[in-house]
Amino acid sequence: MTTDVLNNNLIEALKMKIPDGSNLANELMDILYIGKEAVYRRLRGEVPFTLAEAATLSKKLGVSLDQVVSAGFTNNTMFNLNFLHYSEPLKTYSSIIRHYTEVLETIAGDPESDLCTASNMIPQAFYLRYEYLSRFRLFKWMYQHEKVNCVKNFSELQLTEELADAQKKFVNISQEIETTNYIWDQLIFKHLVNDIKYFQDIHLVTEEEVAKLKEELFHLLDELEEIATIGKYPISGKNVNIYISNIDFEATYSYVSMKNFEFGMIRIFSINSISSKDKEFCQSQREWIKSLKRFSTNISVSGEIQRIQFFNAQREHIKML
Repeated sequence: MTTDVLNNNLIEALKMKIPDGSNLANELMDILYIGKEAVYRRLRGEVPFTLAEAATLSKKLGVSLDQVVSAGFTNNTMFNLNFLHYSEPLKTYSSIIRHYTEVLETIAGDPESDLCTASNMIPQAFYLRYEYLSRFRLFKWMYQHEKVNCVKNFSELQLTEELADAQKKFVNISQEIETTNYIWDQLIFKHLVNDIKYFQDIHLVTEEEVAKLKEELFHLLDELEEIATIGKYPISGKNVNIYISNIDFEATYSYVSMKNFEFGMIRIFSINSISSKDKEFCQSQREWIKSLKRFSTNISVSGEIQRIQFFNAQREHIKML
């Protein structure tokens, strides 16, 4: 791909990102700290944008350099592989959560911001605020990967201050999105209960730790029922719609957006994920989550009978611990 093509792709992407009524040249002058003539030479294609300039514009305006490079190609979506490094799992897990926090900070507070998640596991935005639940999810991942041998049982895993702080910030910013839509598997709590019981049976989680996990699950369930009843986050007042799926789905699919910004993610390997800002991928995510709504029941504010039945069923699952 020639420099001219890349430069033209970048210019077209920039035009789509600036607010309506704004002048692209003026925006570039303010961001890149270069003169008017230097900006117009770049826009006319006489001088290409440097890599440093393109990176700066990508950060400031949310332009995906993946899209700039892959424009004109089909089936060529670029993904970010948010995988943990085996040598430093806590440190890299903390950096991944900070990355997600930065994504949400980009759209938080925008009146058009929207987050949609179809999940067969309890969302991070809820369980990360609980000490034992957040530790258990990470412990399970570590146990499944033989390359991670820094802990032998649940008691040995202690979260670093850096990770605990990253989790707290993620939970807080996730409640600042204008509208959040959750679609949950009917057995969302049962899956976790089964995991806890397994590790209890092989003596890697103690009776006392199971009791703590059980207590946190009941607190979490009460929190979720309150949110579903009022249809809002109690502190931020932002809108929350919770749907219960009547069919199974294979993974966790997420999509966030506001005007001129999209971000899609598919969770894999328990706590890992692949993500992308690719327009076609985000559209596919949006359409897939939308299709799942057709097979789901809204229990936020309305659907009182279904809401009561769902939360009662989850409590029965937790009681099995």
